[in-house]
Amino acid sequence: MRLLFAILFVSIALFSKAQDAHYWTEQYGTRSMLLSNSVFGSVEDLGAVFYNPARLSVIEDNAFLISGKVYQLSSYSFDTDSDDGRTSPKSQSSFGGAPSLLAGTYRIKGWDKHTFAYSFLGRRNMDIEIKESSSIYGNALPSIPGEEYFSGDMRVEKAFNEEWFGASWSYAPNSKFSFGVSNFLTVRKQNAVDQLFLQAYTEAEDVEVFNRNNSYNYSHLGLLWKLGFSYSQPSFSCGLTITTPTVSLSGDGAFGYDRIYTGINDENPIYERDNQSGLKMKYKTPFAIGGGAGYKFKRGSIHVSAEYFSAIKEYTLMQNEPFKGQSTGIEYQSSLIDELNSVLNFGIGYNFVFSEQVYGYVSYSTDFSAAVGSNNNDEAFNTRTYASTFNSDINHFGGGVVLKLKRLDLTLGASLATTKYSLDRPLGFPTVDGASLFNETAKTDIRWNRWRFIVGISIPFLNDFAKKWEDKLLNDVSGG
Repeated sequence: MRLLFAILFVSIALFSKAQDAHYWTEQYGTRSMLLSNSVFGSVEDLGAVFYNPARLSVIEDNAFLISGKVYQLSSYSFDTDSDDGRTSPKSQSSFGGAPSLLAGTYRIKGWDKHTFAYSFLGRRNMDIEIKESSSIYGNALPSIPGEEYFSGDMRVEKAFNEEWFGASWSYAPNSKFSFGVSNFLTVRKQNAVDQLFLQAYTEAEDVEVFNRNNSYNYSHLGLLWKLGFSYSQPSFSCGLTITTPTVSLSGDGAFGYDRIYTGINDENPIYERDNQSGLKMKYKTPFAIGGGAGYKFKRGSIHVSAEYFSAIKEYTLMQNEPFKGQSTGIEYQSSLIDELNSVLNFGIGYNFVFSEQVYGYVSYSTDFSAAVGSNNNDEAFNTRTYASTFNSDINHFGGGVVLKLKRLDLTLGASLATTKYSLDRPLGFPTVDGASLFNETAKTDIRWNRWRFIVGISIPFLNDFAKKWEDKLLNDVSGG
């Protein structure tokens, strides 16, 4: 019985922690994926709209890109200390598509030194839900005489989705220097739910119930800019990118709270419920500055990059109006808060040239967590909930090959994001006679892995065909 609820509440801790405080979790453009974000100074594909808009000028022809198909396999496992000193392993996995990039460039006749681009990219995305259900017959609640049927159901969900819509411009006064800017409209939605239902049917034919629900959701619209500078030589290139904090345009959200408790052994029953929507909110992102370089030689090229993200002092994203519990008269007020540390990430990648037809890639990058807060909370009502909670650092490894075949170019690659961390077991079950139903001091070791498999196909004659039609349309528009 104790082990059952240890597993339930460890699951709550695990899924309240997700990739919500990391900046290098995603990569954009097939080549940038294989090089694990180490391309700030050497990006040569349309991933430049994100990494360094100044580098759009190195793309000689008008281009259009839909990132190669990326499949994602995420898995976790954790070992929980039981009361008798043993551990209980558990694992779960999910498979599906990953965030992608759609982008294109265009030029205006007579503006030969200017390059324009449009883009859509999935900046952040996560949707995790876990449900646990179990039941037992026995003396689960010592304060109640005799044995009882006892059951528990738990549901935890955390999801967020952030999408960027961008317009970019790059200007190259000569063949060596260029600068550019990307303007992104950001759309972010986030929600979290923590529900617990416990029921007991006693020998005295009484039904005891404890239900708890904590939830929030919000949506936010904002603007940010990326400024880029680039210097290029035939065998060497370097660049610098500055990302501004987000400027809020609009945002609103909601809180939900329920606690219903029938009482055990003549304890007073509890009924508390409150739902508030249309609450004003704000969302902050850090200032960032990144740079990198690439060096080409006869049999390949090496790429290095780093990016610094400033700290964000604690602030309130959203707060509800105070309310009183219907049966208790206790006043509550909930705040969704955030606080982020400064972070410095770095990456390195190597491109092997085996032959004119075969290219290989291998890379590594860091993905340090900026999170300060934790959601480990044994209170039924969360007066302070942190929006960013995953404080474990992630390591990224990438690699793959590009095959330049007679009629098509084929890209095959994979990347691994992995981390391991420990956490204290959170408590959410009401105590009985001042004692918990399971060991309160136990620890849990958690390992998270995310594999991404990249498949990209480029057919040159289709690119030539599209270019001819694009040139024709531009000539028609300009009256040529």
